[in-house]
Amino acid sequence: MDHRVSKKKYLLTISYSHTCYVLRQMGYVRLKPRSWPLEQDEARRGAFQQRLAEVAADPAVELWFQDESGFAADPKPRRVMALKGSRPRHGYTGTHLRENVVGAVRPWDGKLACLMMPEVNTETFQIFLDHLQAQALDRRIVLVLDNASWHKAKRLHWGRIEPFYLPPYSPDFNCIERLWLDIKNQYFTYFVTKLPKELSRHLEAALKFYIDHPEVCRQICGAKK
Repeated sequence: MDHRVSKKKYLLTISYSHTCYVLRQMGYVRLKPRSWPLEQDEARRGAFQQRLAEVAADPAVELWFQDESGFAADPKPRRVMALKGSRPRHGYTGTHLRENVVGAVRPWDGKLACLMMPEVNTETFQIFLDHLQAQALDRRIVLVLDNASWHKAKRLHWGRIEPFYLPPYSPDFNCIERLWLDIKNQYFTYFVTKLPKELSRHLEAALKFYIDHPEVCRQICGAKK
């Protein structure tokens, strides 16, 4: 909401500071807009949502959401609380050290299946598919995932997993994206290291927490079977 536009439109004489105060009382806060692709196809997104609702309502289906994420040893600085006028610092190593995680979450109960991988490609994704089938229940598995090339390789063996691809430019439909963000916020806001083993141990501890606390994953992913 632009204070100048509101002032002109409604002929208000309220000050900018008081406008901010009133908006805060109404629950508004300053947020940085998220970049959003203009290439989204609303018709395809609508059809996907309808089909997803049908799949989620089928008691014979076990619905999972899959994605990969990278975790850096010196992640980008995030907002922190600091005294006004101070200049907080965040360490930067410049080593470009990172770990990759391939994972999937079952939103209705929060179960998380994931593997740390040195890289992401068709071979490592196949290893994850085999791992997921061992973690899942003995029923039909529908896996929601994006259109990465290694997700569509012809040599993949899906077993009893049925891929359900997201519409292009629609990461907002994949609830595991929120889980990755929470892990980075909770465990990597102040984390910096130059040691590969330290990064691996730290990421392993973070993933173990979410694996051991499915109720947290369920709350974050916010879906019900």
